[in-house]
Amino acid sequence: MEAQPEKQETDELLRRALKAKAHASLRAEGSVRTLGDLQFRGLEGERCLHLSGAKRRDQILPPGSPVILTVLLDDQVLSVRTRMLEPILASEGDTLFPPVLRIEWPSQRIQVHQRRDVRVATPELPPLRATLLVEGKRLVAELLNLTETGMGLGLAEAPELGLHTQVEVETTLPGGFDFRTTGDVRHVEEVEGGPLPVRLGLVLGCMTQQAREALRRFIQARRTDLSEALRQAH
Repeated sequence: MEAQPEKQETDELLRRALKAKAHASLRAEGSVRTLGDLQFRGLEGERCLHLSGAKRRDQILPPGSPVILTVLLDDQVLSVRTRMLEPILASEGDTLFPPVLRIEWPSQRIQVHQRRDVRVATPELPPLRATLLVEGKRLVAELLNLTETGMGLGLAEAPELGLHTQVEVETTLPGGFDFRTTGDVRHVEEVEGGPLPVRLGLVLGCMTQQAREALRRFIQARRTDLSEALRQAH
């Protein structure tokens, strides 16, 4: 019997993710807690996926737990339901080998969204407080939009900024990480009404490796939530 088109699509996308060693995250159904920074590692028995990146201190869900697997593949966000299987754990005294997560090969149809359509920070989610540093001045702002390459800021008053002005932005990401990056001004706009009539669009510049990893974790966790919301809407 030939596989259904939906299953063929799921199988093809997951094999692409395996080949690309794509980044992924897992979230228990009904929970907001996300296990991120995972990566496709391999395939076992044609029906079990291996994910690396978990830490010994992570709370690993028990076998059989239903989870949402979210995968970042090229310009797409993939989301699908699956179940946890028994992880591969090294002996307690062996600290060289972190856990390998095992999940059931999904049988349900995979949901595909374009990454540009799954942006971090939306009207349904609260903005982050931020500080904009321009030529020695510190301006209060709100971080309205954040992606891996850019951000949108809202301000109460317009600073004197030209395109390609170099600025710095400071904010605290959920979880308490103090995030700081440089940015290149690419868009300035004034909108009528509201407490934040000035909007800035920045392309992200220099940041520490630790900040970049924190940014990626935050975005991956937020995309998991948004991708699941989009999936339920369909």
